[in-house]
Amino acid sequence: MLKSQDSLQSLDIKQARVKFILFKSKLRSILYGSSTDDSLFSARENSLGQWLYSSALTKYGHLPEIREIEKINLSITGKAKDLVNLYNGGKIDEARAGLTHLDGSERELIRLLEEIESKV
Repeated sequence: MLKSQDSLQSLDIKQARVKFILFKSKLRSILYGSSTDDSLFSARENSLGQWLYSSALTKYGHLPEIREIEKINLSITGKAKDLVNLYNGGKIDEARAGLTHLDGSERELIRLLEEIESKV
């Protein structure tokens, strides 16, 4: 039973990585002409925020890493707003180039998720 529980927790952590990739994919789509998905601009409603606020804070809220992930989520939400504003303001190349700024957030997110996974 313990192994099954470990597998579920590992799957839950992996789900957060997928949620971040989905976030980046939605942002990239907007910056390449797709319609805007307003949930992207809400720290609670974007894909990572849904994972964070629907289950992760309850399960892992006692770990300091989850609070750092919450800060990353707030940061990337703000960055997404900034990039879409640039795009809507006609600064398309600048907005698209700004996607690379999410790479550092992604690396930090993965590091934090690995820390959480090692503790649970």
